[in-house]
Amino acid sequence: MTKLRLFSAAAALGAIVLLGPSGSAQEFPYQIFERYIEPLAQQIGMPGLSALILRDGDIAWERGYGYQDAEGKIPATPDTPYAIGGVTQAMTGVLIGVCIDRYRFNVDDPMRKYVPTFPVAGASVREVLAHASTGRYEYNPAYYTALTPVVETCSSTTYRQNAAVELLDRFAMIRSAPGLDLIRPEGEAARQLFDARDLARYSGILQNVAVPYRIDSRTGRAIRSEYPSYGLDAGGGMVSTARDLARFESAVDRGQPLSSSTLNQMWNPVIVNDIAMPTGLGWFVQNASGARLVWTFGHIADAGSALILKMPHKRLTLILLANSPGLAAGYQLERGDATTSPFVKIFLRLFL
Repeated sequence: MTKLRLFSAAAALGAIVLLGPSGSAQEFPYQIFERYIEPLAQQIGMPGLSALILRDGDIAWERGYGYQDAEGKIPATPDTPYAIGGVTQAMTGVLIGVCIDRYRFNVDDPMRKYVPTFPVAGASVREVLAHASTGRYEYNPAYYTALTPVVETCSSTTYRQNAAVELLDRFAMIRSAPGLDLIRPEGEAARQLFDARDLARYSGILQNVAVPYRIDSRTGRAIRSEYPSYGLDAGGGMVSTARDLARFESAVDRGQPLSSSTLNQMWNPVIVNDIAMPTGLGWFVQNASGARLVWTFGHIADAGSALILKMPHKRLTLILLANSPGLAAGYQLERGDATTSPFVKIFLRLFL
């Protein structure tokens, strides 16, 4: 993390401390959050950022900052589609949760039952979902990708089709698309999975996806880049918006489509060798100042980032999407601590 980023985060937090938990008597926490989130995003060098806060399942606050296309001067909004990277893993957790409830799927089955070539003998599906396939916590998106055929086995459809039906269609995520490759030459096989109407809708979404940028470490300037060439699998690849993710998060909070017991598994630490992991089934879980945080993040190198943080006891969810790596790069979120993010620190200071 650069000195500038450290300074900007510290300055924002210091100002909030001076204001107190609720800022001035005339301001709500949302307005205070808004006051500090924009300059922080600018100083980090984010071309575009979409932000949203859910309270009790409803949108309490939402904003777009900067541009989804800086050259074209197209503003970022809560409806801007972004590649969300590893946030897809939380969706995989929900899809496997559906398998648990609907098909009595056993997450303690060995991975090699479904993927005979899985590198770690003895690792269970539960352990892979928790990034603990080696017997200890180790963030490994490549191993997560191996969960793709697990979802396909229990659902009897491709991962991509299952995600489209069980998540995008079910929760009316009308501005989301199951993979960037659906409009690329390499996506021909994937296009065969959907009818013409769905493909037309996905194409329209993907034509308007936020332009990716990398940030020059020397000058801090945003430079247009390219998304990696891959489709959608259990480890990443979904395209979505802040508002669509709000629909998804609100539904999960209401217990749709999961039973309370399965949701409890998903949002509590997995125990491996008598040690609590910083992960549940598809989600990170941790305590901060006595409060339980449930969260997920995405980091697409030199292209984009995403962060979703939930405080279940307060029925609050923060959703942040960016077309640069700034929500994740430099904070080592893969170590399992969301509070390294200055965005999370500000949010917790105001709402916890």
